[in-house]
Amino acid sequence: MTDWVALARVDRPLMMERSVKLIGDEVRDGRRLVSFPRGALGPGPSGHLRRIAAELGAPEAGFAPLDAAQSRAVAVHLGVEPESAGVVRKLYLEFQPGRGPEPDVVFWALKWRGTDWTHSLYRAAPADLTLLPEALRPLGQAMLAQPGARALIVEEPGTPRRSLDINVAEANHRLDQYRAPLMAALGDGIAAYLDRHGAEPLGHLAAGTARDGQSFVTLYHGAHLVEGAL
Repeated sequence: MTDWVALARVDRPLMMERSVKLIGDEVRDGRRLVSFPRGALGPGPSGHLRRIAAELGAPEAGFAPLDAAQSRAVAVHLGVEPESAGVVRKLYLEFQPGRGPEPDVVFWALKWRGTDWTHSLYRAAPADLTLLPEALRPLGQAMLAQPGARALIVEEPGTPRRSLDINVAEANHRLDQYRAPLMAALGDGIAAYLDRHGAEPLGHLAAGTARDGQSFVTLYHGAHLVEGAL
C-alpha cells in the first residue's frame, strides 16, 4: 500500500507540494507534502485520522498526544521523505493561534521511520537568522522582506534540531527568481534541480540544524491542487 492510498476517502481537492533537502553530501529529492482542512476527513474526523495514521504505521506512543489534540486542529498535512535508510513519514496538525499544545505552536508534527519517532514543534516567533547557515542569511533577510512573509522556529525536543522556516508563498515568486542567491549559498549541487523545477512557485525555505546535528536546507515549491488520485 502506498502512502497516498490512505487518503482515498479524504474529500478533494488536496494540496500537493514538492520539496528538496540538501544535507551533508545528499540532495534528497522525492519529498512530498499533502495538505487538507481537517473537515475534509468527513463525518467523525477523529476516527478517520486515527485510521490514516494506523494505515501509515504511525507509532501509537507518538500519535497518541496528537490524537488528544486533533479536535482543535484546522488542517492536516502528511509528508514522505525518502532517505537511504528508508522512508520517513510525517503527520502534522495545524492550529489557529493560541489553540495548539502551547500558545505559540502553529504546527505539531509526528515524524517516524518504523518504530523510531520524534515530535516537531513549529512556533510563531521573531525570525532568528542566526539559525541559518551563514551563507544563506542574506537570502533569508531578503525573503523576510517579501509581502506576507511569515517565520517559524522549529525544534524537536530531545534532539539538536533547531531551524528557521520562512514562508513566502504569498509573494508569488518562482523558484528560479532565487537562483543566483541559492547557487551562491548552496553551490552547483542544486543547479540541476533548479533547471527542472525553477518555473514552479516557491513556498518556503527551511534551514538550520537537523536532528542528527548536520546543517540542512530545504526548499518547498510547486504547490498545486489535486482533484483525483495522488
